[in-house]
Amino acid sequence: MQDVATTAVTCPHCGENATVSLPAEGADVKVRRSVAAFGDYTTVTCSDGHTYWVYFC
Repeated sequence: MQDVATTAVTCPHCGENATVSLPAEGADVKVRRSVAAFGDYTTVTCSDGHTYWVYFC
C-alpha cells in the first residue's frame, strides 16, 4: 500500500484549517486567494464557502 503525503493549509479568508494531498513528498505549498494562469495546484473550499488555491512548488 502506498502512503499519500499531506499537509495542513489555512484559508486566507477566515483562517480555517484544511488538509491537502501533496503530489510528491516534501513539496512546498503556497496558498493563494485567486487562480494563476499556470502551475500545479488544487482548489479548496472551506466550510464557510471560501474558495482558494493551493500551488505546489
